Amino acid sequence: MEIVPLSDDDRVSVRLLELACIREYAEVTLELDWNIDIPKEVRDSIGASAPKSFGYYKDTGLCFVAKERGQIVGVIFSQMLHWIDSVENVAWVENICVDEEFRRMGIGYLLMRRLAQEAKNQGAQIVQSSIGLKNMPSLLLHRKLNFLGEDRKIATLDLSTFKI
Repeated sequence: MEIVPLSDDDRVSVRLLELACIREYAEVTLELDWNIDIPKEVRDSIGASAPKSFGYYKDTGLCFVAKERGQIVGVIFSQMLHWIDSVENVAWVENICVDEEFRRMGIGYLLMRRLAQEAKNQGAQIVQSSIGLKNMPSLLLHRKLNFLGEDRKIATLDLSTFKI
């Protein structure tokens, strides 16, 4: 498994992966019908991999893909935010997706660790992530990485204690 920075060459594969994950979340967790409840213009613009936002996220240096034999099987989108809740530099996880066939193999963990390492290198004090309350795999992943969540909606990883 290789974790590498997001590149322009990843655009199409990452878009397909992120849309598959968003669709799964919408249908399974939110119980929405992807084609009926979510208008096409929203589906076309949703996610960090959308045409208008992909370049921005790629250029942050805080987005990575997981590759298995050259195939993209996971992606994490993140950006640095400044002065959030009195914290100067916060790495915000916009989305993390792992191909359904490659789940439960530690790929999400590897992507989050790589992000945390780079975020710390870029001066972040914490990593924050929004977690759906019904998304048990996400809750377990964040717990495994020692994220803290008072209300389990926004989880925080204190990088002053994070070991690279």
